[in-house]
Amino acid sequence: MSKRNGKCALCKKETELTFEHIPPRSAFNCSPAKPISGDKMLQDNDRMPWDLEGLQYSNQQRGMGRFSLCQECNNNTGTWYGDAYRVIAHILNCILKQGVTADTKGIGIKDVYPLQFIKQVISMFCSINNYDDSRMDNLRLFVSDKNKTGIDKTKYKICMYFTQSNLVKYAPLSVVLRTADNGYESMALSEITAYPFGFILYFDPVETWSYEGIDITDFANCKYMDKADIEMPLCIKEMNDIFPTFYRSKEEIMECFEQNKAKKYRS
Repeated sequence: MSKRNGKCALCKKETELTFEHIPPRSAFNCSPAKPISGDKMLQDNDRMPWDLEGLQYSNQQRGMGRFSLCQECNNNTGTWYGDAYRVIAHILNCILKQGVTADTKGIGIKDVYPLQFIKQVISMFCSINNYDDSRMDNLRLFVSDKNKTGIDKTKYKICMYFTQSNLVKYAPLSVVLRTADNGYESMALSEITAYPFGFILYFDPVETWSYEGIDITDFANCKYMDKADIEMPLCIKEMNDIFPTFYRSKEEIMECFEQNKAKKYRS
């Protein structure tokens, strides 16, 4: 396996880094990928965000991921958590491929490992975010000890949704603004979208914020070998651009594009 020097995203040791699949290779991430940085996608104001034709990309033959973990952390997370993630991903794939209707209100998944699943998700967030960001430190410790349970819900909220998009999005720490009665409110977050899931990690959550997706933070309260039957609402979102927590359809994006273009010409 190819290696590079740097700090491990989990243990933070300066060492040779190995390639971490994000999501795991067995969860529909084994085909060659062509990652494109967000700044290149934003250079052309007339380009639709899903139109990647002609953009410069790096070539990742093994799938999407990053050189982010030392060999030991890579082996541990893969062994401890990867299979639990794979199982739920394949179940969701079957559900989405069979087709869901407007009458489908929720889904049930039987006999899975919630703690192992959420630790794989958090490990992925550690890999895409800055290893020196102290806000991630508690999450690194949580992932590095397979038996550790519980997340401080005053500091973190983790939400999940389902997607049928084949595009993969890594959004490291970002700040989302929205209008409020007293001006603007902000929320720090990070997002990963990779079929059939999307995940949002919220920092310092507050009750007044409107959160996207299904809150799975309580998965962290299970024990490592606890199995559970999970029932959750059917929450499917479109992913057509690189912006975190934006789930507009292509039609909505094109309409917004035309409106902004018309305003530009009028001015």
